[in-house]
Amino acid sequence: MIETHEEKCSDVYDDYRLLSVEVDTLAKLRISANINTESGEVTHSPYLSPSDLESRLKKTDIIIAPDGTIVYPQSLYLVSKLRGEEAVKDTGSIAKGLLAFTRYLDSTHHARVDKNGVEIPREYLTYKTLSKYEEEGAPWRFAQFLLANCNNIEGSNGDEAFSLSTARSYMGAVIGFYKWMQKNGYIKNDDQNIVTHFTKGTVHQELNQHDMLAHTKSDANRSYEASNIMREFPKQENTPAHKKLKPIHPDHKALFNEHVTSLPKSTELIYRLCADAGLRIDEAIHFPANDIGKADYSDLDAVPIKITRTKGSKERTVDIPITLYEELEIYKESHARLKNLTKRNDLVPSGEKLDTVDYLFLSNKGTPYSVNTLETHFSNLRKQIREVDSSWYYRIHDLRSTFATHWLWKESKERDVGYDYLMDELAQLMGHASTSTTEKYIKYMNKLDDQISMAKAKNRKINGGWS
Repeated sequence: MIETHEEKCSDVYDDYRLLSVEVDTLAKLRISANINTESGEVTHSPYLSPSDLESRLKKTDIIIAPDGTIVYPQSLYLVSKLRGEEAVKDTGSIAKGLLAFTRYLDSTHHARVDKNGVEIPREYLTYKTLSKYEEEGAPWRFAQFLLANCNNIEGSNGDEAFSLSTARSYMGAVIGFYKWMQKNGYIKNDDQNIVTHFTKGTVHQELNQHDMLAHTKSDANRSYEASNIMREFPKQENTPAHKKLKPIHPDHKALFNEHVTSLPKSTELIYRLCADAGLRIDEAIHFPANDIGKADYSDLDAVPIKITRTKGSKERTVDIPITLYEELEIYKESHARLKNLTKRNDLVPSGEKLDTVDYLFLSNKGTPYSVNTLETHFSNLRKQIREVDSSWYYRIHDLRSTFATHWLWKESKERDVGYDYLMDELAQLMGHASTSTTEKYIKYMNKLDDQISMAKAKNRKINGGWS
């Protein structure tokens, strides 16, 4: 039995919202018998019989849709948290997390545009959107949304500005919601409907020697269960920068090169500028067109191009592999680009505020692409590759670290020098204001070499190479 704290709960709103209610947690379901005096037919009607205890009423929030209807099963889960073994005193944080999740799912059903007015493809996600790959499910997608909108995570670029602790709390609420749905049969729980994979572990707990009951606490290990989704969220303490890197493995890079050609040419070239020339995604989106095709560079292995749209607004020169540069030349004169360039030129007389730089890549509206649009396309590319190799899981910013690590390995072998020797040169290519930022790539490669050397030594020992 629910009593609302709003009188106009049927009013139509333009967004999902929380509605404060009181729930009689001890109400019992009763069945009443009704006899038709004329026919003698007996019908039964269910009803909730309220409890006489004063403590029966507990407050919670439920989620209301824009048309005034209650959102299920999210609201039912919130009510369920008021009673039973897992009852909580305050459902406030859980309700806010599920509200954010509900709003996120709904946003994928509507036409969305990025900051430049370019339409983002609709995905029509629901809470039932699950597959055999956890990364394709609604919970994981929501996690990526939260991470992209955290105000204290490097690389986030969204507008919501969640704190890391809030994002973790919201995600924890959603995972709890899915566990409840699986337990009660609201969603399937099989290998074709994976929410997330869990890892069990133990943490050693030091016993307090001053505790008089220490002798009764023989088990000093605490068991825990961690989900892959929650592992995506960084802990409050900083993880070493080199351990956050995930460059694409050479075999996986071959898959990337094969499948990226299925994308629109502009999108393919933007990704390849990141993976093969080390550009940040925003730098690739705003790649200048003016120097493309002005001279014959066929005798070079790489073409130096100046870019001005950089993280620190300081222009730098990047080396574009000759094969990629030649494709940029062809794309610059393509019919598709010239058509979009005409649309851009048409925007100038209309008083539209435009950047005066002639960018190589333009959307079909004549404006540069947005990061959000490129993120969506990359997600679709990842799904396509994972149909071939399920272990292929990378994000768009892994393209840049792929360039850095592959460049270090190649140059180190060709010049027969250590990675430290190449730090200053890599810093210039990557556009780092200080080599302290570049050090993470050096540390990553040194750590990788150590692991390879150790593996080789173990193999020699196993094969009797040394004793």
